[in-house]
Amino acid sequence: MMNLIWTLLKKSIQGVVELITFLPIILVIATAMLSGSDVWYWAFFLIAYYIIGILLRTVLRKSSKILVGLIGIAVSWLLAYTVMGWNLPLWISWAFGILLVFRGVNFVDRRWREIFPLALPWVGMIIYFCLFIFFKNMETLKPYASGVAWGGLFHVIASLFIFNSRQLRDATLTKDGAEPVLPGGIIRHNRVLIIIIFCIIAIVANFNYLKDGTIWLFKTIANIVVEVIAFIGSLGTSTRHQGGGPMQPDMFEMLPEAEAREPGIFDYIYEIVAYVLGILATAAAIIALLVMLYKGIKKLVVFIREIISRYLQDREWAAQDGGYVDVKEKLTDLKGLTKDYTDRFREWLTSLLEREPSWEDLTDIREKIRYLYRHFLIRCIELGYRPQKYMTPNEIKRDIEGWNKDRAKQAGLLIKLYNMARYGKEDNALIEPQELEELAREIRS
Repeated sequence: MMNLIWTLLKKSIQGVVELITFLPIILVIATAMLSGSDVWYWAFFLIAYYIIGILLRTVLRKSSKILVGLIGIAVSWLLAYTVMGWNLPLWISWAFGILLVFRGVNFVDRRWREIFPLALPWVGMIIYFCLFIFFKNMETLKPYASGVAWGGLFHVIASLFIFNSRQLRDATLTKDGAEPVLPGGIIRHNRVLIIIIFCIIAIVANFNYLKDGTIWLFKTIANIVVEVIAFIGSLGTSTRHQGGGPMQPDMFEMLPEAEAREPGIFDYIYEIVAYVLGILATAAAIIALLVMLYKGIKKLVVFIREIISRYLQDREWAAQDGGYVDVKEKLTDLKGLTKDYTDRFREWLTSLLEREPSWEDLTDIREKIRYLYRHFLIRCIELGYRPQKYMTPNEIKRDIEGWNKDRAKQAGLLIKLYNMARYGKEDNALIEPQELEELAREIRS
């Protein structure tokens, strides 16, 4: 269930990225039909068509694509009629709905990078650059200029993620031109680096705002401290009403002015207490800020360390063909820890220059079985499966059986061969070469 929800969320985000790519054109069409906030509602409404297409193909996975398409056309018309009524926006929404429902169906059947060419993000940037001039100067489009600006920012961020992912795949192509499947850890950590770069750019670009905000924060704390001191000081000088009955307001004018007197002992006590409390409040505020800053820096350091550690562990897990890896705990000092990470980083740089041999280059049956097992796991990870580092191959097989019934048969046969190859069967007793080729075509398809 969680894998289904994650897949739906992932595909929906991909649909949002496509809509943001062509957002200026969508808004221009919407302003010709609608006005005011209805334009934005209609633009957000288009996301529902993607979700309908994804859900239809997920539920009717074994049905023909023609049947799914006919159902999608009917559902998109019904949805457009329910929201828009019987008017011109109905037919335009239906036309968009048919296109986007079929896009959602293709999201399930094919990989997104196969149906979203790398040229489209560049086309989107050109669209934003050209149409933003009209949004800034035309009266009917001016109310949506700020939204288009934010959409352009999100489009640039999404494009950087897409370019980075495609560049990683292009940089690791095999000799025969086949596109390899990258481990999720490498893609995840590259995305974290992009986010960190954007955060640094945002901090530098908004440095004056951050400076003004910090000054405002300290001024607010100082004003609060002064008000507390003034309130405590006013307690000692407040007048007290003495006497039996209530006094009429006009009677105050008949009273003589009070004679000045020397400050009493309580006045000195109140003043001292106010100063002490003010100093304590200021010190407490400064200490609280320092503690918050310390905890924030500490969490950031721990977060970066976990990212590096997880990345190195993922590579170690992949290097063991996804088999069981014994986790060893040891005590070490800072010097030894630094040397360990340095060695691992050097090994990682060396591995970047190495290329995995292709299927056609392998001659040994055991090597071919290990190759298929490794690529089978990478394919499952790409589809949403998340193995644990401590799992043995047999545990992975049982876990895949509960995760995806379609992959369970392949996992059972392949892991059985993998165990036989690891623990010393004769090559001829493992599997016939022809059967192995058929299994390879089935897994790599």
